[in-house]
Amino acid sequence: MSTLWREALLEQNSFNYRQMTTSLPAATATQLHLQPCKHQNGPRGRREREFYERVRGELRAEKAARLRAAEQTAVSEEHSDDDEQASISGRSDDDADSQANLPFSVRNAAMLAAVPRFFGVVEIDNVTLLELEDVAKRYRHPSIIDIKLGFRTWYPTADQRYIDKCKAKDASTTQAALGFKICGMQVYRACQRGYWRASKRWCKQLPQDAVNKALIRFANNEAGLRPIDIFGGRNGSIAQLQQLEQWFQRQREFFFYSSSILIVYEGDAESAEQAKVSLKLVDFAHTFPSDGRKDTNFVEGINALIDGLTNVLSLDYHDFMM
Repeated sequence: MSTLWREALLEQNSFNYRQMTTSLPAATATQLHLQPCKHQNGPRGRREREFYERVRGELRAEKAARLRAAEQTAVSEEHSDDDEQASISGRSDDDADSQANLPFSVRNAAMLAAVPRFFGVVEIDNVTLLELEDVAKRYRHPSIIDIKLGFRTWYPTADQRYIDKCKAKDASTTQAALGFKICGMQVYRACQRGYWRASKRWCKQLPQDAVNKALIRFANNEAGLRPIDIFGGRNGSIAQLQQLEQWFQRQREFFFYSSSILIVYEGDAESAEQAKVSLKLVDFAHTFPSDGRKDTNFVEGINALIDGLTNVLSLDYHDFMM
């Protein structure tokens, strides 16, 4: 996650970037669902911007194609039989090939639901900033955790110095051992009417045997919520991760290195229904075209987190309460 985003996550109770948006032009500052996310200097910034712009470009091209098709249909219906035959002959037993023939919005529906909405870019003092959906805008007291996925955070085309640096970081945290790492966390504690926040050092030094306790701590808002309310159930984070994992099993368009998922819920909720758990996929500074290959590293990371959260549900969470 970008520095600006993570600092906002850990330092601002509202988590809607009101203080950050006040630096935007007046017309934009009133739109609290928009916020600057990341400085776009250097290759990482360019790649993140390129990812969002590619997604937006694909969706716009698809919309334009639908409009053209609708116009043609309005003029003549004489090709309806040919269209039906083409749709039948286009079917394939190979799931990846059949997915590639679907419209971008259909084959990537799970990703589009998880990626924050992109509104464009804005220039502030000669710095280009992304304008992204405020993923916590609908929450009064958002509790949120940032978890980086994958057993490795480096990409094969990077220089050896960068690869070695990432390998050392992965080995010194839970990344290489568990396939995921907690990078940031804030929990609304209803009894105290305030937040507990994990520091950057706390996250870096979190040992493998303390991860379960950290996840349980995230799900405890002192208002009656239990891990099953946040992680379990048909609308919990495990179910949402499973939907995203199914997309990753099929997709052959992107490699996501060092990307994270955010789990967000209503901090003062007293039930799973009130918690309104949501999951977002973020951090695309190291996202590359996959050229028809499967993103095995990220798939393994998602499955590792699913296993980790499932394991937490099997524990007596009272034993881990502080």
